[in-house]
Amino acid sequence: MEVAPTIQWGYLIYLTAFRVCQYFGAKEECQYCDINHNWRQHKAAGRPYTGVKPVDEILEALEIIDKYDTAKTSQAYTLTGGSITSHVGGKTEADFYGQYAQAIEERFPGRWIGKVVAQALPRADVQRFHDYGIRIYHPNYEVWDKKLFELYCPGKERYVGREEWHRRILESAEVFGPRNVIPNFVAGVEMAAPHGFTTVDEAIDSTAEGLQYFMSRGITPRFTTWCPEPTTPLGKANPEGAPLEYHVRLLEVYRATMEANGLSSPPGYGPAGPGNAVFSVSSFMDSLTPAT
Repeated sequence: MEVAPTIQWGYLIYLTAFRVCQYFGAKEECQYCDINHNWRQHKAAGRPYTGVKPVDEILEALEIIDKYDTAKTSQAYTLTGGSITSHVGGKTEADFYGQYAQAIEERFPGRWIGKVVAQALPRADVQRFHDYGIRIYHPNYEVWDKKLFELYCPGKERYVGREEWHRRILESAEVFGPRNVIPNFVAGVEMAAPHGFTTVDEAIDSTAEGLQYFMSRGITPRFTTWCPEPTTPLGKANPEGAPLEYHVRLLEVYRATMEANGLSSPPGYGPAGPGNAVFSVSSFMDSLTPAT
């Protein structure tokens, strides 16, 4: 449980390889994310909380899963963790997360679909991800609006910048193929006070613009629902999150934009359609009608 703590509906294995983010402090941390605070809390409480997961322990955990998952219910793994702006163990972000994929693919060739959640990296780094065995790339763009990206993701703006982040997402599609580049956005955070949109119409219009930008280029974003974390700046100021109307209308515009661009549900998430989802953030998969 310490090594592979999350197995979603049996389908997806989450492997948080690096439990700290090098976007650190008020001027760099994403304003809705509590990864560094979690680290501080666990260490202060004296709980076991491995910052960097050893590769051999990841493999051992997967061996246990593979041994008992005789029905092959688990079909994908996601390598994730904090952003790396310098090095961890002498490795840059692509090589740090890539080492896990390489070891997994060598030990269990073709057993799972390999995914990685990482920054939008330069093409050479993205190519290394692919060479290591990753097949789906999540360079999350977090929030579409330019002002809100700068305010809510200050580290990403400082180190990469919004326009360069988007350019790298599009460029990564040349390596993985557009269908296999699935950037995430945090649904609802664009309505967070004090700087967010004050009406659902404005928030949906902004998010729809981002969806069209990527989907018109064959890239299908996904979203996670913003859950205000009480230790984060946006969580403290917005304990109730975005209204239900926003989330219902987001599902409508997500499906409509996808259909208008001739796309289907993103790969690696199992079956689509109401009640079928096997991914924890299931709403966007539940809202989609499978092709007949």
